[in-house]
Amino acid sequence: MTTETTDSTRSPRSDKLRQQASNCLSIAVREKAPDFAAELIDEAIRLARRARELDTPKR
Repeated sequence: MTTETTDSTRSPRSDKLRQQASNCLSIAVREKAPDFAAELIDEAIRLARRARELDTPKR
């Protein structure tokens, strides 16, 4: 079972967080310093998780 929502039901804030997460990953894959790349990946995970929380319907 998935809780992903369609693009039409996502909030603008959720879309922005997803884009920021994507940007973090794009920078991380080009980063030469492994510690900084790991921080960027961690931040991308946090941003993506928050975006999913915003898209989860309230009960």
